[in-house]
Amino acid sequence: MWDLKAENKRNRSAIVAESITQSVEAINKDGVEPTFNTILEHLRNKRVLSNHRALRVYLDLLVKSGVLSRREEQVKQPNVRMSQKYMLTHNGPFVEVGENALQFYGLNWTVPAKSSVRVKTDIDGLVRARLSEETLYGSLEDVVVEMLARSKGRERISEAIYFSAALLATKKLDHAYLMRRADEQAVRSLIQGILDAINYLLVSPKPEVEDLKSLYEIRKRIHPIPLKVSVKISKPVSLPISPDELVDVIGKQLGVK
Repeated sequence: MWDLKAENKRNRSAIVAESITQSVEAINKDGVEPTFNTILEHLRNKRVLSNHRALRVYLDLLVKSGVLSRREEQVKQPNVRMSQKYMLTHNGPFVEVGENALQFYGLNWTVPAKSSVRVKTDIDGLVRARLSEETLYGSLEDVVVEMLARSKGRERISEAIYFSAALLATKKLDHAYLMRRADEQAVRSLIQGILDAINYLLVSPKPEVEDLKSLYEIRKRIHPIPLKVSVKISKPVSLPISPDELVDVIGKQLGVK
């Protein structure tokens, strides 16, 4: 659960994404077809974006999320790629957050049903999404929050907690963004409880667990450099997942158990 720093380049710019949609709208209002080249020229003039490769990445995200539609037309010149024209759909953006997304982020579990769940997100969720094989997956943080928020019944909630703990303990994440999304979906206390349990397991000098051998192997894999803890980490009073369960969950995720 290493926290991503602000300078990390995993995320794209929400300002650029919004500027692209605004450019498509402005170009269309001017009576000009919003092609790739006219959009790029418009963005260059506004000093927003000048790299054609970066623009293609953003346009692919906007199209796959349903914000833009793309139409290709043959051009008269030979050996020239087809002209791409873009229009606002006034819909989306949508991202995939179902069990397929868990597998995409490397969940090392057999998921009972690989269902597809698409939810509407905002511009922040869009620029954090990841496109792979024609599917636009929500960020790891959004996938975890959405899974916990839509889980109903004891069995489903327990399963969601296990899956969330496995990913949150072993993947890099943006803690501030995770908690903001958790607030929006009213699962902050649940996610904070999972993070507290993970922190206790990984940092406490004397955690109350039975399988110490697996725990130490987990710690070596997550923290290759031995931790030096000077402050006593107390076991939280109430946890959504016990330390012993957490050893099993993280151990399975890492292939330790």
